[in-house]
Amino acid sequence: MSKDFRPIAAIVTCFIFSLPGTSTVYAQADEAESNILEEVLVTARKRDEALQDVPVAVSAISADDISENLAQDLTLLGELAPQVKIGEGGSGTGAVIGIRGVSSSSSDAGFDQSVLVEIDGVPFGRGTIIGTRLFDIADVQVLSGPQALYFGKNSPAGVISINSADPTQEFEAYIKGGYEFNADQAYSEGAISGGLTDTLSARFAFRASTQKGWTTNNAPVLNDIFGASEFTGGANPERMPASDEFAGRLTLLWEPTEDFTARLKFMFNSVEANSGNGNTEPYCIGDTLAANAPVLVGSVPLPNADCYADQQTSHAGGVAEYTRNMRFANGGDPYLDREFYFAALDLNKWFGDLSLDSTTGFYDGDVQLMNVTDWSPYGTIWASARYQYQLFTQELRLTSTWDGPINFMVGGYYEHSKRPFDNVPEIFHVYNPEADNYASADMTSVTTGDYFSFFAELVWAITPTLELSGGARWSRDERDMEQTNLSLSPAWRHLRPVGDTIYVGYDDDHVSPEVALTWRPTDDHTLYGAYKTGYKGGGISNPFLLDADTTPDELVFRPEIAEGFEVGYKSTALGGALRYDLNVYRYDYEDLQVVSADNSGVIQEFNLTNAGESRIEGIQASFAWLVTDELSLNGNLGLNDAKYTKHDTAQCYFGQTEAEGCIDGAQNLAGVHLIRAPELTLNIGGDWEPRLFDGWLTRFSASANYSDDYQATTDNAPGGVQDSFWLINAGITVGPEDGQWEIALLGRNLTDEYYMLQSFAWTAAGNPDQYTAFWNRPMEIALQGTYRF
Repeated sequence: MSKDFRPIAAIVTCFIFSLPGTSTVYAQADEAESNILEEVLVTARKRDEALQDVPVAVSAISADDISENLAQDLTLLGELAPQVKIGEGGSGTGAVIGIRGVSSSSSDAGFDQSVLVEIDGVPFGRGTIIGTRLFDIADVQVLSGPQALYFGKNSPAGVISINSADPTQEFEAYIKGGYEFNADQAYSEGAISGGLTDTLSARFAFRASTQKGWTTNNAPVLNDIFGASEFTGGANPERMPASDEFAGRLTLLWEPTEDFTARLKFMFNSVEANSGNGNTEPYCIGDTLAANAPVLVGSVPLPNADCYADQQTSHAGGVAEYTRNMRFANGGDPYLDREFYFAALDLNKWFGDLSLDSTTGFYDGDVQLMNVTDWSPYGTIWASARYQYQLFTQELRLTSTWDGPINFMVGGYYEHSKRPFDNVPEIFHVYNPEADNYASADMTSVTTGDYFSFFAELVWAITPTLELSGGARWSRDERDMEQTNLSLSPAWRHLRPVGDTIYVGYDDDHVSPEVALTWRPTDDHTLYGAYKTGYKGGGISNPFLLDADTTPDELVFRPEIAEGFEVGYKSTALGGALRYDLNVYRYDYEDLQVVSADNSGVIQEFNLTNAGESRIEGIQASFAWLVTDELSLNGNLGLNDAKYTKHDTAQCYFGQTEAEGCIDGAQNLAGVHLIRAPELTLNIGGDWEPRLFDGWLTRFSASANYSDDYQATTDNAPGGVQDSFWLINAGITVGPEDGQWEIALLGRNLTDEYYMLQSFAWTAAGNPDQYTAFWNRPMEIALQGTYRF
């Protein structure tokens, strides 16, 4: 562990272990008798267990937490969980998702994420799942660190498990509506639930939203400096990311007997936005920032553009003349249409003390977009694309619950996927007479995959207070890709010839063991130590542009493998009014999958490598304290030292000199922190519910979330540093004591921090001082009302 962490670690450890334990519980039992925290159940080991008993570093986020913090999607959920970073990623995989500083780039469509997202028991490795909207949620569980044993697809960084609300036999319903003032966003959410028969119940829930966006586009109409058109497209769109969204979910729960249940969930999710990169904005550093003078291709000034990340930008839409005969181009109007269908079928049958569980998943997603990617008022580079993803999954688990000291869980998982990808870039408006359009290339590809895994776990209660659990998962990945250019512009004949399809295959298998020893001396204390491993399969890169000399071997990347230890302590004190936990970990990672944006030329290209070795080590702690029946406090702390220990083939950043470490076209990043890996994260918050008026409830909530600085570029460029920041959320909710209705004024990110999670050099700028980043949403202030039937 970094020496800088040792004094802080010592203070944290002393603080945690100085908190009241069993020795003070009885002395304070009388005054704390009514102040008992609700028990939280989690499924970190694929069975219901109390949060304080499970030997896993897991955080549970409630439906109230999601609502009060305006966390309507995964990007904002990342602000509520310890050591989690989530952001939109545009093209490629569509997102960046990280836990404890381990994440994957969004810049290559062939990548899976290092963090697994599981929705109602179905695992997703693709970042495009970030488009799902969080509504009518039961809870979200965040599992930190490698999770190889219990989940269908292994994750070397962690798991985010989202569980939607189930039907009830009793009738219940609610409707919620709100208006957010910064983005001019109106939204509504609701659900209705109840029994259809004595054994069949149903629940329907929905969320709808429309917004104008928080960024203003100031691009003027200009004389076109490239191509045949007389004028550019001007400010199109004028505000972004404007969007219209709808999501609906139907759940059926059938319980015909005490030993059999069936649950079917079907969800539709649609997002129509006016830009695929509406949450991006350019910025500058150095002399260019001082002069506030960004340029295109090294010298062309950009009217109405500035060097600041200030929610003001200047980039043109496409020109209709350049879009003719081009797939997904939408006449030059930028857009993003994202929709998916998702179904999950759970079957559970008990055979005495044995439980057989089956989870079947189906997902069909389609994303189409058109983006201007030079972020300039001239709109000289843009691209249209389509990303499709079809997924079928099947998992079976057999679990014992015998009274004896030995129990087990065994199972298998199968996944079949198909991922068509089409990309049509247009660069500098060069006419192609053969296709009668301006497309630089028209590429299509299809990647198919089959994944198999089998796992077994044994749990041995050595004594009534000591438990040993362990097992392993065997996994096999098989993938095939074919990619071809359908047409090429005369200026791009160096790419793979039209019709010359490249075929790439990949397969690999791996065994991931795990073992944990857990000691529960009393009901209030849990101490555990675990050896854990993680694995994310290798695969096949899916480049936007395919060079003529590219070979199949150059497109294959190796799997990520994690191995290490963690020790944790969880306790309940003050008669059940206080919960706290502490987790210390150290993991070594081999072959982290890295994608870097190469802007050494005018056109941005992406290079894929495997970073040799990395290490993360740190401390994670949290607490929840019901101080009185009116006041509750909670918080978490993360100290994380995540660095490359061997990575001597890293791509140089644009403009990097030999004196700055670029030797023969590569730099050595050994000792450098991983991307999106702050050393310190901190959250403190609470709720106060004073009895101000008879018959009325008033709740004040507030939280402060701190992140240390971190690097947002894979190549460690000087412009990629995100400074440390605080996020402040607060709200007030008022309603009658019976809870039938309530009105809330909610504020998220009241410090108006505009922070980035992924950055790269500004395409076609020709200036190493210019960058573009994906930014998370700035300040939100919303007025929200809820009515319960």
